[in-house]
Amino acid sequence: MQQQTYKLNIPMGGRIALHRLLPSKPVGLPIILAHGTMSNAETLSDLAQHLCALGFDCWSLDWGGHGESQAFNRKQNFEHPAFHDVPLAIETVLKKSGHEKIHWLSHSGGGHLALMHLARNPNFQNQFASIVTLGAQATDGAMGLKFKSRAMILWAITKTLGHFPKRLASVGTEGEPSQLLAQWAKWNITGQWLGTDGFDYLQGLSALTLPALIMAGGNDNIAPESGCKKVFTMLASPDKSWQVCSISNGFSKDYSHGQLIRGSAAKTEVFVTIADWLIERTPMNTA
Repeated sequence: MQQQTYKLNIPMGGRIALHRLLPSKPVGLPIILAHGTMSNAETLSDLAQHLCALGFDCWSLDWGGHGESQAFNRKQNFEHPAFHDVPLAIETVLKKSGHEKIHWLSHSGGGHLALMHLARNPNFQNQFASIVTLGAQATDGAMGLKFKSRAMILWAITKTLGHFPKRLASVGTEGEPSQLLAQWAKWNITGQWLGTDGFDYLQGLSALTLPALIMAGGNDNIAPESGCKKVFTMLASPDKSWQVCSISNGFSKDYSHGQLIRGSAAKTEVFVTIADWLIERTPMNTA
């Protein structure tokens, strides 16, 4: 297994980092793994290691001011990394790997980025062999007074400070360096996944026909099952799969947001589910 990190400047400003795990005999197509907010590529390291051991060429992305990347500026929201970080990451992986398509595998906000990019630019679907999202939604995270209050506090702190400090976060491995979380909070408070220009991202998913696996945690109050199901429902993919990680669906527990990507149960249940789904849909010829 070879390890290498690429740090790439974004023409509009900022920098991304791609951490590659290349198996000795790679099979299939490369996978870009994208972390969520208040975290970095390291949070998906166990998943990347799992897939690399199966022969997949894995590229873990640090986006938008996380890990070894650098945000465009402190005012950026989700739309800057979606429209700039994502295309640069894909272009780089395709060029370095010699393939024409990638799999996009993501947790939380990392799923938002690819879905927003594709909703605006459905013609770029030809670069994707598939998309897999874990706990990605933008409409149902403020259902009920308790969670609406949480979202309003998140919005207020982010707008006041211009960022969200790690010391105030109950989840994640680092703070959010820009105003991105204020946009996420607004989406969930209003129940509408809209761009700053009014573009409806949820509706835009109806133009997407790429293979998709949409996964939700059975006990995830950040990305509730109902919000993730809206993403699944709107996709027009003829090959799409829906999976709730819960006891009622044969899993050992009802997964919370973070448990989808870490812990022994995730390794033996969630990771295996993802790997099996990818293998079924990936040309396994040696690169």
